[in-house]
Amino acid sequence: MLEIKYSDRKTKARTGILHTSHGDALTPFFMPVATKAAPRYLSPHDLKEIKVQAIIANALLLSFAPGTDVVKKAGGIHGFMNFNRPIFTDCGGFQILRQSFFRGTTEDGIKFRSPFDGRNILMTPEMIIKIQQELSSDAAMCLDYCPPYGMSKEETEDSMLKTHAWAERCKKAHTKRSQLLFGIAQGGFYRKLRIESMKFMRDMDFDGISLGGLFIGEPKRDSYSMIKSVMRYAPEDKPKYIMGLGSPEDIVKSVSMGVDFFDSIFPVENARHGTMFTWHGKLKLDSKIYRDDFSPIDSECKCFTCTHYSRAYLHHLLKTQEQLGFRLRIYHNIYFMQRLMDKTRYSIEDKTFSKFSKKIISAYAKKDPEKSTESNVSERITVIKRKEKQG
Repeated sequence: MLEIKYSDRKTKARTGILHTSHGDALTPFFMPVATKAAPRYLSPHDLKEIKVQAIIANALLLSFAPGTDVVKKAGGIHGFMNFNRPIFTDCGGFQILRQSFFRGTTEDGIKFRSPFDGRNILMTPEMIIKIQQELSSDAAMCLDYCPPYGMSKEETEDSMLKTHAWAERCKKAHTKRSQLLFGIAQGGFYRKLRIESMKFMRDMDFDGISLGGLFIGEPKRDSYSMIKSVMRYAPEDKPKYIMGLGSPEDIVKSVSMGVDFFDSIFPVENARHGTMFTWHGKLKLDSKIYRDDFSPIDSECKCFTCTHYSRAYLHHLLKTQEQLGFRLRIYHNIYFMQRLMDKTRYSIEDKTFSKFSKKIISAYAKKDPEKSTESNVSERITVIKRKEKQG
C-alpha cells in the first residue's frame, strides 16, 4: 500500500513509500520493462547495480513461454530471474494494439495468438489473475481493453464497459492477499468516458489505479488533458500509475499532476537507436560531430558507461552495430531514468520541484516531437475493427 510522505504546495506532486511483499519502493519511481522476465541487453544484476527499485514483466507472454509451471518451480518470478525487488506484471491488454497478437474480443475476454508457437487462446479475467498469482508478482493488473487513438465514441464506450466487467471478475478471482491488484481506467480520449472509468475503478476499491491507453500515438496535449480531467476523481490515498510513459519531460509533468509511478520501453528504444538522455536534453550519437569527441555522454553522470567510455567510442559502436554498444547505451539511459526519479523525489521534499521540473521540460521539449512514439494509428484501428467483426 502507499504511505504518502511529502506533498508539493504548488502542484500535486508527492513522494511516498509503496509497500509490497518484496520490499518498499520510494515514489515517484520508474520501472524498466522486463517483458519476458529479462530487461533488454541488461541483467537483473545490472538493475540492482543501477539501483532500480521495481520492474514490470508481461504475464501474458510469460504464460506462453516458459509457462507458469516453470516459474512456479523456481519459486515465482523473483526466484526465476533472480531479482528480489518489487515486480509488477501487466495483463497483456496493450497487445490489442499489436496486429501479430490480437485476434478479437468477446464478452468473456481477449483472443490472442502466441508469438512462440502460433496457438490461439481466449484470455479471460479469471485466467489472467490465475497466471499472475502463479507468477507471484508483487502487483497484478486487471484485464483491460486498450482502445487505439481515433476509435469512435461508441466503440470506445464498448471497450470501457468490457474493461469494467472484466475488472469486477478479476477482483472476484483475486485471492492472493500479499499481491496488490490494480484496476485500469480506460475511456480513450473522451472526457466523460475517462471520468466514468476513473470513478468506477475508484469505487471498486482496488489497491491502486492505472491509467491505460495514453501516449499511444495521439498529440501529447490530448493525453495531458485526459490526465487532468480524471486525477481529481482518483482516490487520494491510493497509488496512481501511468502505463507506457517514459520520456523525462512527460514524467515530471505527470508527477506534477499527482502520478506516482511509470513504466516504458521508451528509454531502451531511444538508446538502441543512439538517442541518449542527459541533464541537458537528448544527445544523438549518430551525429558525425561525435566521431572524435572523447568526452563522456554526460559529464554529470556517474554510470558505468559514462565513467569508462567516450562519445567517440560509443559513436563507433553505434555505426558498426556492435552488440556491446546496445548494452552500454541502454545501461546509461536506464541509469539516467533512475537518477531522474531520485532528483524528482528530492526536489519535492526540499520544495524545489517546480524549478526542477521546468529545467527538465525545457531541456527536452525543444527536440521532442509533438506525437508520442507509437505510430500508424489508423492502421491499428482498421486491424482492431476487422478482428472485432471476426470475433
